[in-house]
Amino acid sequence: MQRVYLRVLAATIAFASMVSTASAQPTVFAIDNRSATPRLLTWPVNATSTGQVTITTGATFAGFAMDFNTSATTLFGITQAAAAVSPSTFGTINTSTGAFTPIAPLTGLLAGGSAGGLKIDPTNETFYVNDGANLYTLNPATGALTNVGAFGTGILNIEIAISATGQMYGHDIAADNLLLINKATGAATVIGPTGFASNFAQGMDFDYTTNTLYATIYTGGGTGAFASFNLATGAATSLFATTPLNAEMEMAIQASPVPEPTSLALVGLVGAASFGWRRLRKK
Repeated sequence: MQRVYLRVLAATIAFASMVSTASAQPTVFAIDNRSATPRLLTWPVNATSTGQVTITTGATFAGFAMDFNTSATTLFGITQAAAAVSPSTFGTINTSTGAFTPIAPLTGLLAGGSAGGLKIDPTNETFYVNDGANLYTLNPATGALTNVGAFGTGILNIEIAISATGQMYGHDIAADNLLLINKATGAATVIGPTGFASNFAQGMDFDYTTNTLYATIYTGGGTGAFASFNLATGAATSLFATTPLNAEMEMAIQASPVPEPTSLALVGLVGAASFGWRRLRKK
C-alpha cells in the first residue's frame, strides 16, 4: 500500500508541475497602429528579441486601448477616434486574427478627448479608460463613460495599468514619468523618470503572475522598446528593441490574477494524496 500511495503522490505532483509549466508563461498581445493595415503581434512576456514575435496581418481592430478581462478569456478594445470627429467604439478583439467585434459606441468623453488606454481592475472587474488629461469608468454594456477626475496640471497621461492588488499606474509622456494614480479621484503622483523620451501612443500592462509592469514604449519614427518598469523609481529597462518591427503598439498581457479551476483542482489532488500518505504512515 505504501508503494501505491507513493506512486499516486508522485504522479499527481508531476502532472501538476507539467500543467503549471505549460500554462505559466503569459502572452503579450499588441496591435500595431503604425502600419497601413493594423497588425496583431504576440510574444511570450519573457521574450528577449523580436525573433520571438509572431505577426498576424489583416487585423480589423485599430486603437490605442485594450485589455483582458479578469479571467483572461476575452480581449476588449476601443477603436481609435476623437470624440469631436466620430465616436470610438467599444468591443472585443479576436486573439487569433485581430478581428474587432463592436459592442457599443463610446460616449461621455470630454470635448477633444480620445481613449488612450483601457484597463480592467483585477480586484473588482471595474473598467477604466483614460484620455491624456482625465480618468473615466466605463459601462461595458452600454459604452458610457463616467468622468472620475483629472490627472493634474501639465500631465499628459497616455496610458494606464492596474496591478494585481488594484493599484493604478500611468505613463506621462509630457515629462516622461511613471505615475501613481488614485482610482477614486484620478489624481496622479509622480514616481520618477522612465529614462525614455516617449512620443505618441504607448502600451502598458501588468503580468499578474509576477505583478511586473511591462510596456511597449514608442519613441517616434518607428523606434521603441519592450520594457519593464521599476515601480519604486519609475525607471524602465529595455528587454528588447522593437525598432525592427517599425511598430507603434498598444498592448495587453493575457494573465489571470487568480488560480484557474484546473490549478485549484490539482492542488486538491496533491493535498489529498499527501493526506492519504500521512494516514498510512500513522498506521
